[in-house]
Amino acid sequence: MRRKRMFFLIVFTLFAVMLDASVLPHTGLNMRYVPRICLVAVALIGTVLGSTQGIIYGAMAGILLDITVYQPAGLVAVVYTLCGLIAGFISYRTRAYLVTLIPPAVVMLFYTAVMSLYVYFSTGVYPADKLGYALIQMVISMFLVQLLYLPLVKILKPTRIGRRRRA
Repeated sequence: MRRKRMFFLIVFTLFAVMLDASVLPHTGLNMRYVPRICLVAVALIGTVLGSTQGIIYGAMAGILLDITVYQPAGLVAVVYTLCGLIAGFISYRTRAYLVTLIPPAVVMLFYTAVMSLYVYFSTGVYPADKLGYALIQMVISMFLVQLLYLPLVKILKPTRIGRRRRA
């Protein structure tokens, strides 16, 4: 079971990297509104399986994206690793009925804040116009997390999901 889970997660992450790096940019969609599929995958893995798995697969997705697409070498790997940690950390401390809402929202806000700061410090211009697009991406990403959460839980069968209510 453990090998099957690991194989599934590697294929899931590689599929998300492939979508983010090569398929979605060439579909003709307005990329301002298209969410970061890898970030959704990392948030899902961190939310379902915890911070350790979120860190591992976040680092893997970030390194692969750094190799294939992004210019600031290493920034995306560090940010995705931290996003996996944040998703797992928050999902462990969140009530079970809020576990699909809070961690993805915090992860998307963290990613947007770090990338906006990077743009500001590298160009000297604050990307205020991109914050509205980031909000739309966050809503779409949260919808994708809601859509994929239950099938992923069914496939991976995690031992814990969020903090349970005490009687």
